[in-house]
Amino acid sequence: MPTDTTSAQPPDPILTGPDAARRLLLLSDLQTALAGLGIRSVLARTHRIVLRPPAAQCDPSGQVNPRLHIFTPAGTAIATTDGTAYHLASGHDCPAADPAAAATLIRDHAAAPMAAVR
Repeated sequence: MPTDTTSAQPPDPILTGPDAARRLLLLSDLQTALAGLGIRSVLARTHRIVLRPPAAQCDPSGQVNPRLHIFTPAGTAIATTDGTAYHLASGHDCPAADPAAAATLIRDHAAAPMAAVR
């Protein structure tokens, strides 16, 4: 059976150790702000692991963009960051320098269904 690779999304890029750590720290700041509003969340680090034969050319293994899974009455949402902004499942972006504003936005939009983003 043929596989349609034209519609497949490219894998998340591998992050350097410092970049992954910075993104985790920013998402943990958002997690703390959400907890202050009574909203539960779980921070998830993700590693892409590529098993390759010795002679094969494959993408590298390593850490990819972490995600914050946010549990609201409307369901589970996912927030990510690129280091400068939080990307929220509602489609909004908030400056990463202001996790309290992002948490308030999530709380205020919790009644609307949210889907995963980026």
